[in-house]
Amino acid sequence: MPTATMFKSSQIGRQFTALELPDIVHLRLQGMVTLEEAKLINELHLEYAQDVSHFFYLIDLEGLDDLPAAVRREASSVVKILPLRGTVVYNAPLRAKVLAKLLLTAASLFRRGEETNPVLFADTEDEARALVAKRRQRFSEAAA
Repeated sequence: MPTATMFKSSQIGRQFTALELPDIVHLRLQGMVTLEEAKLINELHLEYAQDVSHFFYLIDLEGLDDLPAAVRREASSVVKILPLRGTVVYNAPLRAKVLAKLLLTAASLFRRGEETNPVLFADTEDEARALVAKRRQRFSEAAA
């Protein structure tokens, strides 16, 4: 996980999520994510959305084995309403990339303008942070 200080963080079973101020939500998924874990992660992300006006996802999928259909539906139901301005998935094998792209693209299908949530991929956390920095800059320029 990142070396930055986390404002809030939680370990949910094998999963981890954290809010890094000013605007990054970290998510690390490992093994097979359960529906119970997905619901708890969603609750935390809705809580994080109360602390910031918008955020960017940094998602580490290196150890992900599976996202069952019920888990994907649960995750998608909340991703649709979160104030996401960009998502970068990193450390992801091909199968995890496909699952992430399907879930996140479907959940963001009707977002337009500054509410778009592009899904990008990086090999490392450093590359992921650089992509978030670029997206943050574009978002700031559009808001000005």
